[in-house]
Amino acid sequence: MLDAHLSAQLDAAWGNPDSWVANGLQWTHLEEVRALINRRVSGDAAIGPLAWFARHLATSGAPPLGRVLVLGCGAGRVERELHARGWAREIVAFDLSPKVLDVARANAAGIAAIEYVQANMDDLPLGEPPFMPGSFDAVLGIASVHHCSRLHALFSAVSRLLVPGGWFFLDEYVGPDRFQYSPTHMAQVCALADLLPDRLLTTRGGEVKRGFRAPTVDEVVAVDPSEAVCSSQILPLLGEHFEVVVQRPYGGSLLHLLLADVAQNFEPPQARPWLQALIDAEEELDRLGRLEHHFSCIIARPHHAASGAAG
Repeated sequence: MLDAHLSAQLDAAWGNPDSWVANGLQWTHLEEVRALINRRVSGDAAIGPLAWFARHLATSGAPPLGRVLVLGCGAGRVERELHARGWAREIVAFDLSPKVLDVARANAAGIAAIEYVQANMDDLPLGEPPFMPGSFDAVLGIASVHHCSRLHALFSAVSRLLVPGGWFFLDEYVGPDRFQYSPTHMAQVCALADLLPDRLLTTRGGEVKRGFRAPTVDEVVAVDPSEAVCSSQILPLLGEHFEVVVQRPYGGSLLHLLLADVAQNFEPPQARPWLQALIDAEEELDRLGRLEHHFSCIIARPHHAASGAAG
């Protein structure tokens, strides 16, 4: 069942990709940050999370994927990469926002292998095409599952949608629900922000980001009622339906907040030492066991099909 009211709210929040960067770029727009994430996930700065998953499939002896489902596809980057790299022959992708689906369809114009449908992660219509049980070799959730409010239902549906021996890949925010960060974490963010000059913390709209704090729940819901609704439960609940074959947490708790809407300021060569200092700080806190990992990549399989960890 589609929720028309929620769909309209998601249209407003996510329907226009240009609005996502109107106030500034985000942490993953920076090449150095992407290289850091790649190293943490794959061990190689040049191999991203999705390529890491494809490499895992190859080393596990899995054939090229025949049919893949992408959860909450947004503007469609993931399915286009799957197609371009030959990692999947047929891809079904869905989102609840009709506006962003129009963008994804336009971006994938001429690619017959990609099918787009409107659907709700909270209530997938199992048994209705294209959501037929046992019809997907893999299901991918990339920056989308943290928007799901009924994780038990979603994970149960994914396990049923997969063929025997199928794969579930997640690249997700798994931090505190509704971004209700701990005082210790916010103290770390503020301490680092206090070291940065105003020019690096100024958004495209001219706001200087100081006095970092966790948003209130009402503030988060006002932008997107599905945002991080029960993100902290993704990892605990995943184990009830799947066996985690391999998990790679990749931090992000400091960089995600510090660079939000100001990442563009760190692109010029003269700002690169500041960016490297922030990366080094997050790395050092991780080494000391004091870094909260708010993002993680996971490769999982239904319990009966899991076959142990691999790189």
